[in-house]
Amino acid sequence: MKFKLLILIFVFVRLVIALFGTWHPDVNNHVDWGIRFFEYGPKYIYAPDSNVWSYTWPNQPPGTMIIFAAIRKIYEASFSVMWSINTHIDVFPSTVMTFWENKGYIALLKTPFVFADVGLSYLIYKIVKKSNVKYAKTAAIAFLANPVAIYNSSFWGQTDSLINLLALLAFYLLFRKKITLSIMLMALSLYIKISMIIFVPFYAIILIKKYKISEIVLSLCLSFGLILLLTSFFSTGSPFVWLYRLYTDNILGQQLQVITANAANFWAIITGLHEQPHSLALLGLTYQYWAMIITAILLLPVTVRLVQQKADEISVYWALAAVAFVAWMFLTNMHERYLYPFFPLATILLFTGKFRYSVKEYTLISVISLLNMYNLWWKPDFPLLVASLSGADFLAVRMLAIVMLILFIQFYRRYVHHEAQ
Repeated sequence: MKFKLLILIFVFVRLVIALFGTWHPDVNNHVDWGIRFFEYGPKYIYAPDSNVWSYTWPNQPPGTMIIFAAIRKIYEASFSVMWSINTHIDVFPSTVMTFWENKGYIALLKTPFVFADVGLSYLIYKIVKKSNVKYAKTAAIAFLANPVAIYNSSFWGQTDSLINLLALLAFYLLFRKKITLSIMLMALSLYIKISMIIFVPFYAIILIKKYKISEIVLSLCLSFGLILLLTSFFSTGSPFVWLYRLYTDNILGQQLQVITANAANFWAIITGLHEQPHSLALLGLTYQYWAMIITAILLLPVTVRLVQQKADEISVYWALAAVAFVAWMFLTNMHERYLYPFFPLATILLFTGKFRYSVKEYTLISVISLLNMYNLWWKPDFPLLVASLSGADFLAVRMLAIVMLILFIQFYRRYVHHEAQ
């Protein structure tokens, strides 16, 4: 009973923040995309040369557009119902209508990602319960209480929780003989946002080790068919060619292409937080090439271990946590919130009891990540904190990046040496 009550409390807190709190300017894009989806139609929504946008043209895959378009219709339906009540029931306060008109759409845009946090919490509970029944509920609550998850979904209104839920659930189902659903969920995660592509090579390794080629091919065909079917509503011409060009030319090609996009990672220590192109040279190579080389070297032990050893479920999550941390710490073009995939996985590791990982480290990484997300956005406004982080050309953030690098080294060494409790 206490467990369910705590879940309800954290859901309530998230929904209150979503409804009454502020939102990141990114959400203005979500508002605009949802409205104009029906004005332009899916066939023309990705035609920036012929369309007018209030903020930024759609730079996310079709899955994102479908979600925001559906939320727009839900908002319109809810507004119509409330308007009907307002006009037929005299005692209904008109201020509610005004409030819902100003805040309702924004709150609804955040709601799927609030509940995706809850879905991740439940999945963490199921995974930890298999290894450590005693701490399964604590693990679920710990993730829901993590300020990084709360801030990302309820304040910022970002999609990270949903794509992480789909990707983690895809791995979870691989270990439960549900290959087709697993591949479909991974495909849908990438169809909403491409961030989880960092896990795809390791997903493929587990897939090949656990299933027959015939099963894999059939499931891939079914999943690919689903994606092409959804794409046919957007594409002009071949859905496959259209989708390929959308990802390569628009979604990947139109990224910031900077050394760091406000991520307090290794590159922030070296170059600071100011946006600089990752095509700049460093010791004969570009920053982008150095990032890829360092990342490849650090991911080599992860790859070798997954290929050579028996891939038990918790060891895979341990590997994925290392992948998420390595990618965020050393790849260029990283945003502050791209560390999100680490936290559901780290929560699992913290409470399964199979690996030496402390609450202190987990908490410190969470706090630094939260401060990093707050940096440059400054919402809610805390003048002293703003001054502390932004002073001396963001010196405090670079110091936090050094601490984060130390925490990464500790975490990575544990993975490489496989320090089991």
